[in-house]
Amino acid sequence: MTSSPPSAFAPHDDPKVTASATLRVLLVEDLPRVQLMLRELIEEPGRFEVVGVADTEEQALSLFDARQPEVVVVDLNLRSGTGMGVLQRIRQRKTAVRPLLIVLTNHTLPVLRHACEKAGADHFLDKSREFARVRVLIEERASGQQPPVA
Repeated sequence: MTSSPPSAFAPHDDPKVTASATLRVLLVEDLPRVQLMLRELIEEPGRFEVVGVADTEEQALSLFDARQPEVVVVDLNLRSGTGMGVLQRIRQRKTAVRPLLIVLTNHTLPVLRHACEKAGADHFLDKSREFARVRVLIEERASGQQPPVA
């Protein structure tokens, strides 16, 4: 297994970008190439910002607590822990805004879809066929098409 790049990084330093105007996204993915592809798909200064990348369950929860993202994109397989654990533990947290939880995985069995939905996932996407849909869902969230609070 190759080593991962640094898992957390600072938000944009652009003074024109305000926290209230930018939708914060946390990526929970163990493969560096997929992390990069997701960042390229999602990031748009002033609109969408990836505020952290985690490749373990514990790191994901730590970044979630520190950065309070409005959207979390989660893979089920992680370097340590599971995406399912991330879903369950985020849904148990009391937050000001209910985050949009998107599962993006190569393991799309109906039983996994059901388990993820039961654990709190809002969307369950096939990484090989629905990758670009992540951006569409984030745009819908930003436009208010999906309620931000449970």
